[in-house]
Amino acid sequence: MCDWCVQHGDGKIWYLNAKNYARKMYKERKAEAKGGADVDFQRIVLEQLRDATSKINTEQWPSVKKNIESFVHRTHFGQVVPLQDMEKVLDIAWPIATMTCACRRQTRGLPDDDNVYCLGIGVGMYKWERWPDTYRGGVDFISPKEAKKFIENLNKKGVVHTAWTFGTPYIGGICNCEYDTCIGLRGRIDYDVKVLVKGHYVALVDTSKCNGCRACISRCQFGALKYSPTFEKAEINLQKCFGCGLCETGCPRHAIHLEPRSKFPVLANSW
Repeated sequence: MCDWCVQHGDGKIWYLNAKNYARKMYKERKAEAKGGADVDFQRIVLEQLRDATSKINTEQWPSVKKNIESFVHRTHFGQVVPLQDMEKVLDIAWPIATMTCACRRQTRGLPDDDNVYCLGIGVGMYKWERWPDTYRGGVDFISPKEAKKFIENLNKKGVVHTAWTFGTPYIGGICNCEYDTCIGLRGRIDYDVKVLVKGHYVALVDTSKCNGCRACISRCQFGALKYSPTFEKAEINLQKCFGCGLCETGCPRHAIHLEPRSKFPVLANSW
């Protein structure tokens, strides 16, 4: 299990523990300066990253990277979650609301009406008006059934589902994004900064079912999939696999399935 499961999972995957959606809604005003539910973690993390990357050289990068990861893991980081687990999350967290995507707003300049890709979850949503920049465009509260349909439709488009903390271990948001637009994905893939960590699963190909159609390959955001001309099958690099499950849900022959990362000793601690 990952470190967050050990610390916050109570014997299960940490994002499936209802406690991690149930932070106190209110607290004494004098405590706000020390951090908590009212801190804008997204803004702080971005400022930390920008400040760090603007002042360092190659030799300094390893120590700066370590400091960034230490900070984000305490405050605001994400983990890849496959569709089947995300639907379990939506049975646990309440309330649930659709909202616009801050990453798409910054990288694509999408208008609010075309930018509803994320979900806000947990009691923090009762105070969403306190963060006008984060929730620009407003929110629309929906039922778990509606939220699952929302996630399923986005999964068909080929976006990666991730759960994000807002003051670890409290999870307050679900992002559905892609490499070109997601700050978390790009930070991890381009710079290996673990503001986003791998999921609890890896994908395996059943070669007896795979016919080499390549439908899965275009859905992988992490470069883990390729087509083997020799075997005329899809191949997965498990070291690169983040366990998002998009290849599984996109395979027309059901030739790909997810297995727990913990089953493979070489991958068990690779987050």
